[in-house]
Amino acid sequence: MGKIIAIINQKGSVGKTTTTTYLAEALAMHKKKVLIIDLDPLSNYMSRYDLSSQEALPLSECMEGRTTLNECISTVENHALFIAVGGKELIGFEIAALHLPNREKVLAGLLTNVKDDYDYILIDSPSSLGLLTMNALTAANEVIIPIKCDYDIFEGTAELLRTIKDVSNSLNPQLTIKGFLITHVNTALRSTSINLKEIHICYGSKVFHTLIPCDGDLSTYYSQLATELFG
Repeated sequence: MGKIIAIINQKGSVGKTTTTTYLAEALAMHKKKVLIIDLDPLSNYMSRYDLSSQEALPLSECMEGRTTLNECISTVENHALFIAVGGKELIGFEIAALHLPNREKVLAGLLTNVKDDYDYILIDSPSSLGLLTMNALTAANEVIIPIKCDYDIFEGTAELLRTIKDVSNSLNPQLTIKGFLITHVNTALRSTSINLKEIHICYGSKVFHTLIPCDGDLSTYYSQLATELFG
């Protein structure tokens, strides 16, 4: 059975899509079969991966009940990395599903039919705590929270943690926080060491040892993260 991990933070530009992409690629390099679920209407997976020859449907088609999830999955490379691309069409799902019962569990239901086919399923979530993010939290086993190492490191975090707790209590009892990933680390700044210390004081052992820099070869760091997380 595949482990389902949601990459969550309602703040933008903290590295959710970057983390999802590079971590998925690192796991695929380690011979794991990985599926990316793109729940972010503003993501850019189409430009990162050449999917022009793929015939997969947009993720919104299965989220709105018109097809199966398998019809929305594209093969990215070497039959190890796969993706279901969302795009702006997902905005329509939030509107269409507004009055549906169990609207927070649509993705969980879809993944039930495919999770045994993958080692890991990574869910890239939007920068909000709306219905798409609730679907990610309800479907996931674990949450990774990227935190940008800058002046407002804790902005919105309390609300996010309350939401995760509420989902765990009412919709998804198996949901746990895997950990906090510090991104955009710039060791040239004097404030960086202060920010790192504050994050570790607040979240303790839940903070990953791997630090993601603001530039450079990120694939190396995410390979280290994959080893830290999964051995």
